[in-house]
Amino acid sequence: MFVPVVDQNNRPLMPTTPSRAKRWIKSGKATGFFKKGVFCVRLNQEPSNKNTQPIAVGIDPGSKREGFTCH
Repeated sequence: MFVPVVDQNNRPLMPTTPSRAKRWIKSGKATGFFKKGVFCVRLNQEPSNKNTQPIAVGIDPGSKREGFTCH
């Protein structure tokens, strides 16, 4: 499970683990909020890295079951 992360301007960054998000909130580096029912964190300071990965979605219409994957 991962927690979505956004910067100060609400631009999406790479997600993080729940334990790291909790440490960021406790130390004041981030603020937690809910967006469409999903818990997210907003960084209160400039992120150390702004690299993001492209996301690809695949749908496999199998004969008995359908499968969805995200990479």
